[in-house]
Amino acid sequence: MARTVEEWIGKTDDHRAPGSVRDRIMARDNRICHICECEIQVGQTWDLDHVKALINGGENRETNLRPAHRKCHVEKTALDVAEKAKVASIRKKHLGITRPAVKIKSAPFPKSEKPKKAVVYRPVTFYREDTP
Repeated sequence: MARTVEEWIGKTDDHRAPGSVRDRIMARDNRICHICECEIQVGQTWDLDHVKALINGGENRETNLRPAHRKCHVEKTALDVAEKAKVASIRKKHLGITRPAVKIKSAPFPKSEKPKKAVVYRPVTFYREDTP
């Protein structure tokens, strides 16, 4: 069976899916969070999650999007970022891009003298109650 509506593809990675696409995706997946596989209840906060994260080479298109609870989505995003950091670290190691073994010392910055705060003495006046 052919698709009656063209697949939505974002113009950029930041392009948010319009409401009609969000509704189609939610109906396609029967309101089920693709991470925890629990139903997304009416009134619960939810996001569209990229199954293959954009930072790991995924595309911003309808076939790569699934509904997910906000909490589940935040946790998965943290894991995706950690995975990307690990891959980048290994890549740098293989390319020989490392930090220097010894910390490079530089001349210290001169310390500036701050002006001392002036102490102001104010005369204290006493009022006697017996004076008119």
